[in-house]
Amino acid sequence: MNQNWQNFIQSQPVLAAQPKLSTDTQHVLLADLSHERLIAVTGDDARTFLQGQLSTDVHAFDAATSQFSSWNNAKGRVVTLLRIFERDAVIYISLPSELLATVLKRLRLYVLRSKVALADASDSLARFGVMGGAAPALLQTCKLPVPQTINAVTQDGSVQIIRLHGTEPRFALYGLADNLMTIWEKLMALGAKPAPTEAWELGRILAGVPKVHPETSEHFVAQMLGLEELGAIHFKKGCYLGQEVIARAHYRGAVKRHLHRAQCGSSASIVPGAIINTRDNGQAVAEVVDASRDANKLWQLLIVLQDEFVNMALQINGAAVSLLQSKLRSP
Repeated sequence: MNQNWQNFIQSQPVLAAQPKLSTDTQHVLLADLSHERLIAVTGDDARTFLQGQLSTDVHAFDAATSQFSSWNNAKGRVVTLLRIFERDAVIYISLPSELLATVLKRLRLYVLRSKVALADASDSLARFGVMGGAAPALLQTCKLPVPQTINAVTQDGSVQIIRLHGTEPRFALYGLADNLMTIWEKLMALGAKPAPTEAWELGRILAGVPKVHPETSEHFVAQMLGLEELGAIHFKKGCYLGQEVIARAHYRGAVKRHLHRAQCGSSASIVPGAIINTRDNGQAVAEVVDASRDANKLWQLLIVLQDEFVNMALQINGAAVSLLQSKLRSP
C-alpha cells in the first residue's frame, strides 16, 4: 500500500459500528479499498491475452467503461472474481488481496510468447469506496463527474470513478494518493463518514455481488455465482480459459445450484465455505459464499444453494437461514 495513503487512512476516525445505509447524507460511507489489490497488464498483446483468459469481452471495454469479470480454471471453476479498467494505456485488474499471489503466478504461466507483462501494481494507485443514497450528490458537490450506469467510468484529472453494482449507489475511486486524500476530506466535510472494511463488504453483499475467497476458490462454476445476471460472462466472445464448460452449462441448462441472498441470526461466526444444512435431516445443500453482520447483528449472506431445496427450511450453527430472494438479478 502507498505509505502516504496508509498513514492518512490510519489517522481517520473509523466508525466502530456498521450504520444502516440510508438516503440521509450522514450515512454516506467512505471505506479504504486497500484490501483489494491491483495487477497491471501492459504490452502490445495485453487485450488479446486477457481476452483468452477472462469471461468478459475484453475488446469491448475502453477508458469510459470497466468490466466485472472472472478468471476460471480449465474446468470452468471460478478462481477469482475481478474488475478490469484502463488507465494511461495500462489495464488494471482489481482482485482480493488474498488471491493476488496465486492469480499472478498462474496467469504468468499462460503468457508464453505474448508481448505482455503482469506486475503487482497495488502501490501505484490509492483507492477508496463511497456508498449511500446521497453519494452521487456529494460527489457532484465535490465537482466530480458521476458515472450514471453500472460499470461506467468517469475521470477528473488523475482520479477515476467507477460505478459498481447495486441499487444503493456504490462507487470506487482510483488515483494518486494526494488527490484522493483531498477528495476524502471534502466528502467528510459534507457529512460522509469513514467506515471499516466490514461495512463496505456488507454493502457489496447487500448489492448481491459475490466475492471468491481462498476458501471458495475453484468451488463454483460461473453461473452458480450469478455472473450471467451481473454481466460478467460473454457467450459470443470466443474461446477463453474454462469457456467450454461454462458455455455447455449455459446452453444445456446444466447448472442446478444458484446464488441467493439470505440472512441468519446465528450467534456463532459464519465464514466463506461453511456448509448450510436442511433443518429436517441435516443434509448439506448449500455453501456460504460471503457473510457479514449488519447493524442488527444479523448475518447477511450470499449462498450457493441447490435448486431443489429452495423451499426447504435451512440452518447453520443451529440457527435458521432465511432466503431473501429466490434468485439474484442485477439491478
